[in-house]
Order: sequence, then structure tokens, then C-alpha cells
Amino acid sequence: MKKNILALDLGRKTLGISISRSGILVTPIDNFRFPFDRYDLAIERVLQIMQIEKVETIILGLPKYKSGDHSEMTDIVLEFKNNLEEKIKQRTNIEYKIELVDEQYSTKEASNILHMNNINSKKQKKQIDCVASTVILERYLQKLNQI
Repeated sequence: MKKNILALDLGRKTLGISISRSGILVTPIDNFRFPFDRYDLAIERVLQIMQIEKVETIILGLPKYKSGDHSEMTDIVLEFKNNLEEKIKQRTNIEYKIELVDEQYSTKEASNILHMNNINSKKQKKQIDCVASTVILERYLQKLNQI
């Protein structure tokens, strides 16, 4: 059973971060905000959490169009993945492979979850990416038959 799995949902100014320490339950950690396109700051935040949480696996939501074609954000996520893997190797001397997972409709599902908890659209902005990362992680664990 996989444990200490970190899930990331990357946006232009936010990074939603969730973890499953047990491989069963998912806990939101952070909706990290950074200046537009400053992904280096998001990478530093992930490295901090990796050290604190002893992360074994990282999954990263991969956005695509409904047709399966790449979007502008797809390329940004792929570059972020490569940069994060490189930084991990520089800091730890370990080859670390980040798993890409389909994030289609995760933000919509997260919005529905927040609405069910009486959080209106205006207030969702502060936590939508973090909740989307929990959706991505729950789907991943279901795929592994861990939950």
C-alpha cells in the first residue's frame, strides 16, 4: 500500500496541495498562492512539505481539453514537473518520478463539494485548488484500489 502521497493541482497563481499519509484518507494541506507564473516559489513550497511529511509519491494533475488535446496549461504543468524533479534530485541526489494524473473536471467537482458545504463561489477562490487536489488524490487512490 502506498503511503505519504502528495497531490498537486497547479494553477497560474495557486498550488493546491493535499496528502494521504495512510494511503486511505486524504487531507488538504495548503492552497499556496504565489505571484503570477512564479512556479519556482511553488516548487520551494513542495520541497518544504516533502521534507516535513516524508513524501514517498507525488502526483500532479495534468490538465487537458475534453478531446484529450494539450492546452497551454498542460505545457506549464509538464515544465513544472520536470523542474520539480530536477530540484528534488539537486537537493536529495535521488531520481524522483512524479506521476501525472488526469485532472479533468476536478475543479468542477471541488466547486460542487464546496457548494454542498455552503461555501459560495466568491469564497471558494481561497480554497478551490486545495479541494481539487483532494479530488485528484481520491481518484488516484480509487484507481489503486486503496479506498
